[in-house]
Amino acid sequence: MPDLNDQLDDDDDAVTQGALAPSSLDARAALGQEALAHALTRKTRDLLSQTARVMILQIPTADWADLIAEALPKIAGTVVVKTATEMTVSQKIAHRVGSDTLRYLHSRRTIVYISQDPETILDETVLAAADARIVIPAPTPALLRKVIARVSKGSARGVTPDMASLPLPVILSAIRPGIPARACVNNLARALAFRPVATAPVSSVPLLTDLPLTASLRRWTDQTLADLAAVKAGTLPADQLVFGVFEGPPGTGKTLTAESLARTADWVFVPSSVGAWFTDGDGALGGVARNLKRFVDQVLAAEPCVGYMDELDGLPNRATMDNRGRDFWTPVVNQFLLEIDRLRKSGKRVLLLGGTNYFNRLDAALVRSQRLQQRVTFLPPQDAGEVVDVLRHFLRDELAEVDLRPLARIGLGATPAVIEGWVKEARGAARAAGRHLQSGDLLAQMAPKDDRSAADIRAVALHEAGHALVAHRLGHAVETLSIIPEGSSGGHVRSSLPSLIHDLALIRDTATVMLGGRAADIVLGNGANSGAERDLEHATRILLAAHERQGLGDTLVYLPAVSTRPNLETVTAVAEDLRILLDRAIAIVTAERDLALDLADCLIAARVLSEADLADHLDRRHCKETAPSAAGPSDAWENRP
Repeated sequence: MPDLNDQLDDDDDAVTQGALAPSSLDARAALGQEALAHALTRKTRDLLSQTARVMILQIPTADWADLIAEALPKIAGTVVVKTATEMTVSQKIAHRVGSDTLRYLHSRRTIVYISQDPETILDETVLAAADARIVIPAPTPALLRKVIARVSKGSARGVTPDMASLPLPVILSAIRPGIPARACVNNLARALAFRPVATAPVSSVPLLTDLPLTASLRRWTDQTLADLAAVKAGTLPADQLVFGVFEGPPGTGKTLTAESLARTADWVFVPSSVGAWFTDGDGALGGVARNLKRFVDQVLAAEPCVGYMDELDGLPNRATMDNRGRDFWTPVVNQFLLEIDRLRKSGKRVLLLGGTNYFNRLDAALVRSQRLQQRVTFLPPQDAGEVVDVLRHFLRDELAEVDLRPLARIGLGATPAVIEGWVKEARGAARAAGRHLQSGDLLAQMAPKDDRSAADIRAVALHEAGHALVAHRLGHAVETLSIIPEGSSGGHVRSSLPSLIHDLALIRDTATVMLGGRAADIVLGNGANSGAERDLEHATRILLAAHERQGLGDTLVYLPAVSTRPNLETVTAVAEDLRILLDRAIAIVTAERDLALDLADCLIAARVLSEADLADHLDRRHCKETAPSAAGPSDAWENRP
């Protein structure tokens, strides 16, 4: 943003220092200033003038980012501006942005983040630190009339909602300095006439039969599809349909499955999101309420209809809501509950589904009986066969003769969205090389060349093999084992606990698993190294929680209520726990040293091992008579000084 911001870093941080007013105001400057003036309240203007504040400006689309950033100096004075229109990608993994910019708070600087989708793009730390969120709504005819008046010095008549809905670059090119207001309106009308007329395209949404669903999800879709068919035929009352919530990590296909369900059943699909309630309007309570009611009205009018409400975790849980937002959010949550009840009681042929990445953040009343009561879990492919199915879906007819199972091993743990990205990037590489897609193109995207030395790769493999061996021997289901780097991690083990009830024995088992990598470093490798830092952090945290929060140590006192810092006695007890548990992990690895070394060699060769691979390998010689019991050293804790 030249002449307006001094660049501080290469990460789009900027300090607005103010700017001289241009000799003739153009549409870009006028629109940015008017949009901000309309969105800002007296309170948010005051916050912008204060020090050490964090504010989020939510814009209609990504191309508004620079426009709003350029307009801020007129209103905000000196602030740090962070434009955040997309996540960063490292090692094929998308990461949220913005946390680094928070460092300016230490020098008492106010930070303004500008993003079209803050919930998805901005780091959770930024979202939690925000003192205010300002929503800049999409342009309205009234706003365009003000912009035209400022640029042309004349009165603009005849601006329509359709003109206001034109893409931002078109609007900016139509409103020009030096021409009358009437000419600006005529330019908008002419641009509107050239806008392609929407036609009803052939649906690109696949049928459920064509989607590579996991086994558990396939069972749910089959049953729900049968229910929708019965309701449509009149053999099942509409009030017998069970509303539900799709929950799971981003990229697992929640929205696509909802739309595919509607298409397969030949029902209408009406989507919305919590974010849309704020972006489509002024963002005030009244506008949010109107948008929510409009969505439910659309669902009812479109029967038979599948309504899908995304971003449900954008609605705060009233039980954990702080007082600062209670007055605003409580009426919104209450109205949403009433609107769900209106759908349920309407007698219309409607199925309401919600989507969330964080089910445990939802308000309890939202997911209770007769509302969104059914929890439908979306997970990445659970085994190599399911990864092959997803690959085949996105590859279509390409690589039909290639055995994809070796590639599927590498793809274990990836979401369908990540797998789709691999396929697209592989096709791009093949096009750039002027040839058809080859399996090597796909491999290059899924597992980029490993530039680590052979010694480093072996050290990582030994470390991860230690985790896997200890986890397996303590009854944890090991799902995948990998030495493919992910972010700052050189490899990973994914496992699941044997029980949902976390007693002290299970917590100690889990901490022992976390220390299995350090044990392998000591027993099999060249000794302890820095690679166990995160393992030690997580083990320390769960043991601290057991002592201080869960009443599983020497006291029932919930210590965070007394002090925010661990007391010396607790730290000493946790340190002793870690020592005992590391000795326990070392004993397990030592007892099966040859098996652990063999597992590491297999991992180096395959790079990824599945649950079946691991079970076959580790069950070959399960040395129950030599491995320490799951209870650990029987009197280790009793013999503490």
